[in-house]
Amino acid sequence: MSQQRNKLRLLGALLIAIPTTITALATQAAAADDDRTFISLPKEIQPIPRRPTLDAIKRSASRRGLTLAQGIDEYVAHTVATDPSVTARAKADGVDPSAEPELKIDDLWLSELADLKLVVRDQGMTFEEAIKRIAWQPRINEIGAALQRRFPSEVSGLSVLDNGLKAQIGFKGKIPGYAVELAKTLPVAVDLVGNKGFSQADLKQARDVAFAEVFSKKDLVETLSGSYDTDSGIVTIAVKPRSMPSSKAEQQALLSRLQPANPANIEIRVRVRLSGQALSIPQDSYMRGGGNLSGCTTGFNIINGNFPSDPNARLATTAAHCGTGSWTYCNHPAQGGCTTSSHVKHSTSIDIGSWTRGTFTLTRTFYYDYNQSRYVYYVGSNPAQGQNICNYGHARQYAACGNVKAIDQSYPNAANLVVMDRSMTVTGDSGGPWYKYNTAWGIHHGLCEIGVEYNSCFTPVTSIASALNATGQSWGVWTAPPGT
Repeated sequence: MSQQRNKLRLLGALLIAIPTTITALATQAAAADDDRTFISLPKEIQPIPRRPTLDAIKRSASRRGLTLAQGIDEYVAHTVATDPSVTARAKADGVDPSAEPELKIDDLWLSELADLKLVVRDQGMTFEEAIKRIAWQPRINEIGAALQRRFPSEVSGLSVLDNGLKAQIGFKGKIPGYAVELAKTLPVAVDLVGNKGFSQADLKQARDVAFAEVFSKKDLVETLSGSYDTDSGIVTIAVKPRSMPSSKAEQQALLSRLQPANPANIEIRVRVRLSGQALSIPQDSYMRGGGNLSGCTTGFNIINGNFPSDPNARLATTAAHCGTGSWTYCNHPAQGGCTTSSHVKHSTSIDIGSWTRGTFTLTRTFYYDYNQSRYVYYVGSNPAQGQNICNYGHARQYAACGNVKAIDQSYPNAANLVVMDRSMTVTGDSGGPWYKYNTAWGIHHGLCEIGVEYNSCFTPVTSIASALNATGQSWGVWTAPPGT
């Protein structure tokens, strides 16, 4: 029992109470058509979130004919007026007194509830349903990180299924008991899948090898992208050829010439797909001719961890494709002011670039919506397919959220992209922040071709170190300790 409690302490931040009675048992079965095994944890045996304050707010709002969102707004306004601690850090910093109040309602940060309002607006579900389907999702990233640390060569994908009502966790071989114990802390049904025959690391390696082999055929290939599916084990190399054959027979002949060698892992398959259209569309809004760069959006501020107290060891970020030279940075109108920012460094293979602060003071906050800023507490890792993540772009001047459709899609000059399930960004949004609550997730790239669609896509902030680090440098998102 003590060993089990120690395991669960890894996810102590979940703050979810476990029901006192269990009405069903986890089931395990072997797949009929292959060697995969399954352990299913039905919703009935999973923890039930306990939120007494939120329940009281809902009852009070209902009695007065208000929505839950209106009741929360009232609660927040009262708390801000009566509890100085929720705005203390912003005032103490002196550099961003407009930052969102830092407070929790039960286990939910105000930032979580604010982002869920976007889901209610864009996806047509109630506030209560949005909390039920989405509020738990960051917990699967914590589980993924814990499993990656312990089983780096075994984890084979994380997924959010049934529009937020189920999670899935896959493994190359046997399902570890440790993973089952962690999965039991999620407040939704969970399917654990074993004996898939490949890990996510295997898929990434197979993708990189196939990508390099196809890219080397430069007489045939104008550009390409590489991705993989963690469920099927299929690696896809999409190619825009220098000349698209007109007949199906000629297209098939070209595909045969482009087909790379089979992966070493026989459970992984590689397919090549031809496209007559651009494979990605970076979203900036100007033509370059030696002019200043002024049509992108800034991402998160970063800090050189080797010099944490040096104001000069802090930079702003945007997309590398936004260019070089000098750029005019301006705050949103509520804060006002502009300064000249200069390019410092960018990567040629990862779409991240860094810029100076000009005459301004950098902060640990970011604009999550028009005129609205909040602190960054965490850096997101281990994204799950189907997970809800949000973006702000200054060109469109409002925030929006979508679900992850594909992870780790790469191009010659833009590696490791996360692709969403729809297009929700416009020209000029490049470089802007992708986030969820107080977690930094990515820096906006543009639109990525995925099948017949062009969907919004971003570079994970976990790629900042690979893109920008040099000797004596340790660049990463500048975070603040979680609030009061």
